[in-house]
Amino acid sequence: MFKILRILALAAMVVLAAACSPGNVKKGSSAKATVEDRAVQRWEDLIAHRSGDAYEYLTPGYRQTHPKEPYIISMGSRPVVWKSIKFMRKECEDENTCTVYLLLVYELRIAAGIPGPVEGVSGEKEKWIRIKGVWYHLPEK
Repeated sequence: MFKILRILALAAMVVLAAACSPGNVKKGSSAKATVEDRAVQRWEDLIAHRSGDAYEYLTPGYRQTHPKEPYIISMGSRPVVWKSIKFMRKECEDENTCTVYLLLVYELRIAAGIPGPVEGVSGEKEKWIRIKGVWYHLPEK
């Protein structure tokens, strides 16, 4: 009985360690980049239709529970075209946890008799956490 419990505890520790490891840092980005830089770069990847690259900015635990391909499909099938992103400010609870505020410009096609896309601006609020020195976005869902 105790042997089984020890094996289960060891297996749980291995899974937890894997979920907490930072995994791959996006190629071309610095592991020492600021939270501001990483937040903007993630959105620039989304704007440039590089959802696979943007996926790498998500926390390792999120990536372990949400496969890459559905994420890419979801981001690519949205009825909105993201145009630009601007960092506004950050509020940090501590040295490893920040809320980042961004201003996103987008276009949306509305079929109800409007001839072209409608441009809009959206305030984005994102939670970012630093794991082993690297900032990652922690989505709400």
